Amino acid sequence: MTQNLLTSATKYTKNGISIVPTDDNKRSIVPWKRYQETIATPIEIEQIFGHPKCKGIAVICGQVSQNLEVIDIDTKYDLTGELYQEYMSAIAEHNTPLLDKLLIIQTKSGGYHLYYRCEVITGNQKLAQRYCTEEEKKANPNVTVQVLIETRGEGGYVVAPPTDGYTTTQGKYIPVITFDERELLLELARSFNQVVAEPVRAAQPIGDQGKFSTSPFEDFNNRGDAEMVLLNHGWTFCYERAGKRYYRRPGKTDGISGDYWPEKKWFSVFTTSSQFETGKAYSPAAVFCLLEAGNDWKRCYQLLIDQNYGQKKVEYGAIEREVFKRKADGQTKEEIKNFLVKKMDVKVGDVEAIVDTIENQWGPETGTFWDVNAKKQVTINRGKLERFLSDVGGFYLYFYDKSSGIFKVIRDQNGLIEEASTEQMKKFIKDYVLSLPDVFDGGVTQQELLEVIYKGAESYFSKSFLEFLDRRDLCFLRDTVDTAYIPFRNGVAVITKEKIRVTTYGDLKKCIWKSQVIDFDIDIISNMDIEASEFCLFLQRCCGDDLEKIGSAMSLIGYLLHGYKDTSKPYAVVLAEENEDERKGGGTGKGIFVRGIKEIANTQTIDGKNFKVDKTFAFQRVDLDTKVVAIEDVRKQVDFEGFYSIITEGITVEKKNKDELYIPYKDSPKILFTTNYTLPSTGNHAKRRQKVIEFSNHYHPGHTPIDEFKHRLFDDWDRDEWNRYYNLMMWCIQSYMMWGVKEVKNSETIQRKHIRLNFGEEFMEWWDDHTGANENVWLNSTNMYSNFCAENQFDKKDYSQKRFKRAFSEAAEKFGYTFETQRNAQSRQIEWRIVTIRNL
Repeated sequence: MTQNLLTSATKYTKNGISIVPTDDNKRSIVPWKRYQETIATPIEIEQIFGHPKCKGIAVICGQVSQNLEVIDIDTKYDLTGELYQEYMSAIAEHNTPLLDKLLIIQTKSGGYHLYYRCEVITGNQKLAQRYCTEEEKKANPNVTVQVLIETRGEGGYVVAPPTDGYTTTQGKYIPVITFDERELLLELARSFNQVVAEPVRAAQPIGDQGKFSTSPFEDFNNRGDAEMVLLNHGWTFCYERAGKRYYRRPGKTDGISGDYWPEKKWFSVFTTSSQFETGKAYSPAAVFCLLEAGNDWKRCYQLLIDQNYGQKKVEYGAIEREVFKRKADGQTKEEIKNFLVKKMDVKVGDVEAIVDTIENQWGPETGTFWDVNAKKQVTINRGKLERFLSDVGGFYLYFYDKSSGIFKVIRDQNGLIEEASTEQMKKFIKDYVLSLPDVFDGGVTQQELLEVIYKGAESYFSKSFLEFLDRRDLCFLRDTVDTAYIPFRNGVAVITKEKIRVTTYGDLKKCIWKSQVIDFDIDIISNMDIEASEFCLFLQRCCGDDLEKIGSAMSLIGYLLHGYKDTSKPYAVVLAEENEDERKGGGTGKGIFVRGIKEIANTQTIDGKNFKVDKTFAFQRVDLDTKVVAIEDVRKQVDFEGFYSIITEGITVEKKNKDELYIPYKDSPKILFTTNYTLPSTGNHAKRRQKVIEFSNHYHPGHTPIDEFKHRLFDDWDRDEWNRYYNLMMWCIQSYMMWGVKEVKNSETIQRKHIRLNFGEEFMEWWDDHTGANENVWLNSTNMYSNFCAENQFDKKDYSQKRFKRAFSEAAEKFGYTFETQRNAQSRQIEWRIVTIRNL
C-alpha cells in the first residue's frame, strides 16, 4: 500500500495538486499549512509518505491546486436516504452536461465528493444543514444542527483515492467549470438546506400600538400572499418538492434561486445574486417590504394600511369582558359558550362567532406569567413567573452544600449547567415577550407588558423572590481515581489507564458545567506520536531536552488536569527557572505553559506580585467549575506556608455582596505557581507539597517560541494542530493515572536558589568557599559559626547560631551530603561534619 500511495502521490503533484499524507482517521500526519501555499517536492513526498502512520492521501483544495473546490455530500446525516440521488437529479434536470463533466468520488462512509476547478472559488462553506433530532440533542446538547452538504475550498482538504474506502464513480480528470455552472451547483445544494435564521418580527410604531389588535405586518403575514408579490416582481415558479415551492430569480433562465415554505410561510434564497440574503428566512411582510417598499419598514407600514391590512381594536362591552375574564381564569371554550348562553342571553347561533372573534384578537398566549383584568390592566403574577422561569427557562436554585442556606441560581439546558445572573433572566423574559404577537390577551401589547416588567424588575428579580425558585439537585460528572472526563463539543472524552475514547453526553446521563465544554470536535488519535504536537516540542525545549524532566513535566500536567484529588497527594505545581541569576529571569515559556493548561481546563489566573492569601476576596474569581488556580509571577519571599490550607484542605471563596462559600478538598481547584525566584521549602511539609518544573534557558527574550516555530502557539494553529494538542494533554492524564508523578531531582541551580532564599547570599558564598576543603572532617560548630559571622561582619543578633546550623544542615541535604554531629570526647564541644553520600 505504501508504494501505491507514493506512486499516486507523485501523479497528484505532477497534475498540479497539493497533497499530504493522512492516518487512519483522515487527519494529516504532518503540519499541512505550508502545503496550502506550495506543492511538496519529490524529496518531501518520499519523506512524508514514508511515515509509518501513513494510510492515505488528502488533496488540498484552493489556489495551490489550481483553484480546486470540492462539494462534500455527507450522507450519514441524511434522514431521507435520498439526498445524493435527489441532488444529482436536480443537476441533471438543469444542466446534464455539467453533471456528466464532474469527477465524483465515493467516500469510505458512503458520502460523495464532487471535484471541479473554477476561476472563482471561496473558503469552506456550509450549503445545506438540518436541525438535530431529539435523540441527537439528548446524545449531545452542544450540537443543534448537522451538516448535509458543504464545500472544501481555500483552507480545506478531502481524503482521496487510493486511500482505502475511496473510489472513483465517475470521471477521470478534474473538470474546469464556468462561474455560472459553479453557482448552479451551489444553489441546488442550498435548496436542500433546512436551517435558516428565523424572520425578524417588525413591530408597529409605538404611537400606533393602541390602534390595532393585529398590526398590518402580522395581518399581512396571516392573510397576504408573498408568492404573488414574488411573481409580480419577476420571480418564476419552478416546481414543488417535499412541501416547499421553488422559485427562480428574475433575469435567470434556468436553475432555482429560492424556496417558499407554505407551512411556516417563510421565503429564503440560495443565490447570492438577488436582493435577499442567503441563509435568512423572510416572512410575507418582509418579502413585501423588500420588494414593494425598498426595505423601508415605515413606508411598508403605510402601504399595508392603504391596502386594508391591520385589524383595529374592538371596544369591549359586558359580553367581551366576561369572555376575557373567564378565558384568563382558564375556562375552556365550551365552558365560556355555555355561560354566555345561560347567563348573558346570547343566542346559540351567535355564541361561536363571538368567542372566535375575541380569541383571534387575544393571540395564542394568555397570561403565561401575567394576569389581565377586565379593564385590560396587566399585572405580573409572581407565582406564574416563578414556575415559568423554572419550567420554561430552566432556572433553578442549586445548593452545593445541602446543609447550608447558600445557593446559586443556575440554568439547566439539557444537562449543561451554568451559573445564571438576574441580567440573564431579564434577557430571557424580554426575548420571550418580543416573540409574542404584537397584541395579545384582548388588547395587551408587547410594550405594555415590558413596561410593567421594567417598573417592577427590582422586586421581580430580587434575592427574596429568587429564593422561591424550584430547587434542583444536580449529579455532576466527576473524575474518579481511574477515570477522567474532558467534555468537547462533539462528545465527552473518557480517559482510563487502558483507553481514551469519546462517548455521547446522553450515555453519561450526568450534568456538566457549560463553561467546561471545550468548543472543539475532538478526534482520538490512537498510538499517537506525541512529538508530532508542537506543544510537546515546546515542552521538550523548556526542559532542556532532558528526558527525565520531560517525563516529570508531562506527569505534572496530567496531575493538574485530572480532576480527582487524592488526599495523600496534596501537591502544588511550581514553575521555576534553572537560571541562577534571578534578575535575568523571565521569558522562558512559563506563561505559554499556563496557557496550555487554560486551553483544556477552567483556570483562574491571579497576579502573584501583590497577592496575599489572607486578603479579603483573594479568590473571588474562583467558582465551582474552576479546576486550576494559577498564581503567576509570585514575588520573592512569598509566604508559602500560608497556602498550606488551600493545597491540603480546601478553599474559601468570598465575593463582594455574596455569601462566603467553602469548597472542600475533593472539589477544590489544584494550585499552580510560577516564579522567577523559588518558593521557600524548608521543612518536610513544604517539600512534600511542592512539585517543581524547572524551565531551561532555551527560551529567553532574545529567542522566543515565535522565533523557533515561526508562528504563535495556539493563536496560529489549524484544526489538526489543536487536535494533536488535545490528544497530547489527554495522554498526559492517562500517563499520570498509570504511573503517578514522575519524580526528578531538582537541579543544583534550584537548590542554590533555595539556600540563598532561605539563608541569604552570605551563607551561600561561605558554603562555596569552605565546603570542598572540609568534607569528611570533624569541625567545631562554634568555631565555624564564629568564623562565618566574622567574615560577614555579623553580630549574633544578626544571624543566630540556630539559623546557621539549620542552613548548614539544609545545604548538606540539598547538595548530596549527610550531616553528622557529635560531642568531642575531650573538649565536650559539639562538632559537625559533612560526608558525601556516594562515599558512604
